[in-house]
Amino acid sequence: MLPKVSQRISQDPSAMDELLELSNNEQVISFAAGYPAQELFPKEQLEQAFVHRSQNSAPDLYQYASVDGYAPLRKKIAHSVLQAGISDVDESNLFLTQGAQQGISLLADLFLDVGDGVVVEGPSYIGALQAFESRKPTFYEMQMQNDGPDLAQLEEIVSQHQVKLVYTIPTFQNPTGVCMSVEKRQRIVKLAQKYNFLIIEDDPYRELRYRGKSLPSIKSFDQTGNVVMLGSFSKILSPALRVGWMVADQGLLSLVNGLRSATDFQPSNVVLQMIDQYLQENDLQEHIEKICDVYSKRNEAMQTALGKYLPQSCSFSKPDGGFFIWVTLPQNMSAKKLLQNNSPVTFIESSQLYETSHQINQMRLNFTGVTEGQINEGCRLLADSIRKASLALTA
Repeated sequence: MLPKVSQRISQDPSAMDELLELSNNEQVISFAAGYPAQELFPKEQLEQAFVHRSQNSAPDLYQYASVDGYAPLRKKIAHSVLQAGISDVDESNLFLTQGAQQGISLLADLFLDVGDGVVVEGPSYIGALQAFESRKPTFYEMQMQNDGPDLAQLEEIVSQHQVKLVYTIPTFQNPTGVCMSVEKRQRIVKLAQKYNFLIIEDDPYRELRYRGKSLPSIKSFDQTGNVVMLGSFSKILSPALRVGWMVADQGLLSLVNGLRSATDFQPSNVVLQMIDQYLQENDLQEHIEKICDVYSKRNEAMQTALGKYLPQSCSFSKPDGGFFIWVTLPQNMSAKKLLQNNSPVTFIESSQLYETSHQINQMRLNFTGVTEGQINEGCRLLADSIRKASLALTA
């Protein structure tokens, strides 16, 4: 008989497991996944890059390597990060992770003891919420507005409670699609400096802008080391590569380095060198422009279909980039019950995305992993289900 597992570990099915189950249900149209379009993966070029690097490398390609990750790749990523407005970054400020998710987990491990304060957006990314939940912190929630999180609410929280971490997705937020304004990016840095908390800036959708101009990262306004920026190849190249990065001051990265040495020790040197070879042989920006062209059309198709089919009692966000559209139902309607009632369309219901308030009448729809035909039909079917649910509520 096994001993009891740690009290920190939940043995209930995770929300991420539920998300993957909804995403992989082939009997319905799935808007649940946060998947990129697999037909756009540069499969042939990645395979060629692996073969070329393997054939032209010494045997140490398959040896233990740096905890920080392959230095030439870090240098290339650091150069691209300059476009986010961070003027003083180089490979010494950049640490490679197994997806941005690992970056969140490492920072949670580094800073959180049981009961420590964490502020998250309401709603927020379920993977980050689960990473924090396993450390048993005290959660606080700042509600999302049209230009990012409510920073007046954040200041009220951090002025009254001891908070260590503030987690935000400033660019085309998951799940709402909202983009934080430049003014709020500047202000949240000032709050971090004043109240001594660390901002985790999770920015995987930065390159996926379909309209408007790119905004400077939160990290670009940081002069005191109070911001860590996370990025990833998952949305712009392939999620199966499991490669992300962390941009931070060297002092913090040295602590993360030591922590990582006790966990997975290093990212895959083979995968990192394969990506490095891919970047040598291909124009990543050209690939990003290609996927943005497709995603832009799918974004427009979903906004058009929702505008056409949804009842007037519903509303939805109109993002300029990213992966998701956020739908708000009538106040008394439960998105979870709608999903459970044999819905012909799957989505992510809102209650699990609000860590403290658990609001029930919203849903996240993904447009990148489905075709324009599926988008139109799925939105029509979803609207029909909402109308039936509305009639049942008034009966």
